[in-house]
Amino acid sequence: MKATAASGDRARGPYARGIERRRRLLEAVLRIVTREGVAAVTHRAVAAESQASLRATTYYFATKDDMIREAFRFFCEQSLEQINATSERFRDRPVGPGDAVAMIFENVLKEWDNPNTSWVAEFELILAIAREPAFAPEYRDFRQRLDAGLQLTMERIGSTDPARDARIILAFLRGFELEQLSRPERKVWQRKMRTDLSHLVEALLG
Repeated sequence: MKATAASGDRARGPYARGIERRRRLLEAVLRIVTREGVAAVTHRAVAAESQASLRATTYYFATKDDMIREAFRFFCEQSLEQINATSERFRDRPVGPGDAVAMIFENVLKEWDNPNTSWVAEFELILAIAREPAFAPEYRDFRQRLDAGLQLTMERIGSTDPARDARIILAFLRGFELEQLSRPERKVWQRKMRTDLSHLVEALLG
């Protein structure tokens, strides 16, 4: 039994290291996208950013498009994990408008603080879709899951049209985030966003 367990540990070790190495490469792609835009992503740039070998980047991602597509998927996974973690705390109790605002606002702060879900990276990746439609499926799946979560939240707080209200709230968040990228003073935009978001939710609920 001991020999089998040791053998299993050795089998898992390289696999786990491979997952972590790939994650570091994707994080490097997102940092480059945030700092310099999608056009700056190359195998050499990602290798330098992640302090990995050029061979490692080509092993995991055959082309630049592969890197961008997988980075987009990674971004979406990270964002949805954050949203799900916030929603989990409210799953088994009544939720009011104030709770909905708190949940949404908390997720916005998580995005701001996590370099893997930065607003700049998200907008850069969305713009990449306009230039290369092959990237669209990743974002479409992300948007559908995002819409579904917001719809459920709006339904729980009494919205008569949760699908419509979810679209309006998401449009507000996208617009606000884009506007604030030119004014990154955290305390100022935090206060303004929370106030405006509360007003919007109350107006949608009538």
